[in-house]
Amino acid sequence: MNIAHVGFTVSDLDAAIAFFENHFGFVLHSRQLQDNPYTRATVGVPDAVIDNAILTADGAGGSELQLLEYRSPKDAGTFAPVQQPGATHLALAVEDIHQLYQRTEAAGLVFSSPPNLIDSGRNAGGYIAYAIGPDGLRVELFQPAPVPVPAQ
Repeated sequence: MNIAHVGFTVSDLDAAIAFFENHFGFVLHSRQLQDNPYTRATVGVPDAVIDNAILTADGAGGSELQLLEYRSPKDAGTFAPVQQPGATHLALAVEDIHQLYQRTEAAGLVFSSPPNLIDSGRNAGGYIAYAIGPDGLRVELFQPAPVPVPAQ
């Protein structure tokens, strides 16, 4: 078993696609309007009409990010606060969190804080920051600690 995709329901699909494309380099792989009986049965919403987008981090495959906007029934909604059970986030491993933070913050991206040094636990020596996207969607940026070079 493997993770095929992670999905988020958003209130404005175009804004969510732009968020991932412009700030993190995701590529739109496909988009379709789902207005059919099997979709309504699957999601358990009798009048569901869903605008469905699939994005990839590199444009070539691998794990996918699914963004869904329910055209019907329409709900403004927001993501649950970080401390609330059911809250979600997407973690992206990055090579240079400080450069990415500076570039995206200058472009107007909101963060809960600048990158923080992880000073304990299994990721000690790495850095982490949360970016806040449309509807309050949180994207964790994670830069792993440098891998020690073995002594010769």
